[in-house]
Amino acid sequence: MLLYTDGLAERSGEDLDRRLARPRQHAAALTREPLAVFRDELLAGLAHGGNDDITLLAVRLPPHGLKPPTEERP
Repeated sequence: MLLYTDGLAERSGEDLDRRLARPRQHAAALTREPLAVFRDELLAGLAHGGNDDITLLAVRLPPHGLKPPTEERP
C-alpha cells in the first residue's frame, strides 16, 4: 500500500491524469525491490522539480498464507 501527499505528484502546468500516472508507473517498476529501496527510489525519482512538501507511507504485507515474523521475547 502506498499513500502520499500531493507534493510527490504535483507539477506546475501538468494535467491531473499525468500527475497521478507518474507515481503509479514509478511504483510499479519498483515493486520487487526491498521496501527501503522502493521508498528511497520513489522519492529520488519523483521529488525533484516540485516545490511542495512530501509525505510518503509505504507498507508491504506478507504474501497470502505467510505469517509475518514475530519478535522473540527474552
